[in-house]
Amino acid sequence: MIEATIWTSAFLLSIIMGLRVNNQYDANDLTLCGKGNDDGFGFGALLLIVGLTLFYNSLKNLKKKRLLEDIPTSKMRSVAMGLVELKGKITESDRLIKDPFDDKNCVYWNVIIEEYVKRGKSYRWVTRHKASNSVPFLFSDETGSVLIVPGKADTTNVKRDNQYESALLDRKPLPLNIRQYCDQHKVKYKGWFGGKKTIRCRTTYLEPSDKLYIMGNARPITEEEASYSDSATAAIDYTKDGHFLISDKSEKELINEHGGQSWLVPLGITLSALGLGMILNEIRYF
Repeated sequence: MIEATIWTSAFLLSIIMGLRVNNQYDANDLTLCGKGNDDGFGFGALLLIVGLTLFYNSLKNLKKKRLLEDIPTSKMRSVAMGLVELKGKITESDRLIKDPFDDKNCVYWNVIIEEYVKRGKSYRWVTRHKASNSVPFLFSDETGSVLIVPGKADTTNVKRDNQYESALLDRKPLPLNIRQYCDQHKVKYKGWFGGKKTIRCRTTYLEPSDKLYIMGNARPITEEEASYSDSATAAIDYTKDGHFLISDKSEKELINEHGGQSWLVPLGITLSALGLGMILNEIRYF
């Protein structure tokens, strides 16, 4: 519903801009921010776009905050089918994978390699490589266990475990295993004539015994999945248009991060209204 409103607004804005160009100005005279013949149309369009984006992102965060607050925490032994909230820890398992940077036994890992480059007049971090891997794992509390199938989970709230950097003036090279990983995946960490680039390598992983917060869809375990454990009461995974969140942050931390800027919703509405008013005024709608 929110996405449809924004796309409709963007479509109407494009029509308004087309009418303005055809009826009042030559296309070459149209500018974005109040220069030339533009008396505020461009600034109004900018306000409308910023306001709609702010409104959409803030409302989405508030909806997630309310979802985190409203769903009660389930016990593994009595988990119901459907959307559930679980708190527990990763159970030791023989089916583990290795984190490529720190060689940790884990059930999930993610690596990101970025380069600090100049874009225009400023510098910024640009992602050169990212990869992740995971395996199903048992998740337990004091009452029992469930099977987590993390393939499509939102893991953006998993805390970073390690970071390695290589700066131009730093004589210390990247660790050998990271250089080997970069060579294997064709990620360049050297500049012209063998000089060093400013590289940042980040890794996150989830290990056995890590405490987690998980929200996802509970369903019965399949025969194939039963080989992981005969004690798991359900499987948790992704469903279309559903929620599947895995985090090593506490529920309170997640709620604070998603709900700390509720004032941005009315601000987005106000900016959108001001921008639309300026646009309509410029095309002599009033």
